[in-house]
Formats: sequence, C-alpha cells, structure tokens
Amino acid sequence: MLRPLLLVEDSDADAVALERIARRLAVPVSVVRVRDGESALDYLHRRGTFAGAARPALVLLDLHMPGMNGREVLSQLKADPELRCIPVIIFSSSENPLDVEGAYEDGANSYLFKPEPGEALEAAARALQAFWLSAARLPEKTGTAT
Repeated sequence: MLRPLLLVEDSDADAVALERIARRLAVPVSVVRVRDGESALDYLHRRGTFAGAARPALVLLDLHMPGMNGREVLSQLKADPELRCIPVIIFSSSENPLDVEGAYEDGANSYLFKPEPGEALEAAARALQAFWLSAARLPEKTGTAT
C-alpha cells in the first residue's frame, strides 16, 4: 500500500466525502486529514502529536483556510529541502485565475477544481487516483525533516 495521502481541508463535509471516495478507489488509499495549515506543517515536520507520522505520498491541499492558507503552506513546503519532493495537489473550489497562477508560481504540482460532494467530486477523485496514484511514479524518498 502507498504511503498515506495528507488531506489539508477545513471543510468537514468535503473531507468526509473525499475519505469515503478514497475507500472505494481501485488502489486503496489511506487518508490522513488535518484541518489547517499549521497542523499540516506539524504533520510534515513530524512535530508534537505527529512525531511518528508517516511521510505522505502526496499532499491534497485546500487553498482557502482560516489561519495559514494553502499558499503559505505550499511556499513553506516547497522551500524545505526535505519536503519539496512531495507532490502537492491544490484541491480548491476557487476557479480564480489568480489562485491557479499563484499556486503554480509557489510550486504546486497540479491544481484541481473541487466540485461539490457528489458525482463530480467522485469523478475528480478517480482522476486524481488514476494519474497520481497509478500512472505517476512518486518519489520514494521519505526524508527525516525535524
């Protein structure tokens, strides 16, 4: 089984829907969810309650969250030599071209529009699984960031 997918999502409804879909995918995916940017960085750096956390295979990152937003998390992650190889997929309900361009400028590996829970969200999750978890080869490096 792949290393876990780190879901950084403040919306309970979106997170529950994605976790439910992840259990039904052809390639089983373990999802670890955090609700904000600060917790995401704690998880990635294995700090505090996340000291023994497995390095994620990839990060699914919402842009618009309270506190530290997704772009700030992305910038810090991509600036860290131990973490920058982890693919980051922005999964946002924003279709604003400035959000899309800004995410890529900050180092996002992909930007997916997050539809409302339902068939469209399931189709997006299956597309993500087909490419990122099946077709793409993810880095094996697990890093030892502190």
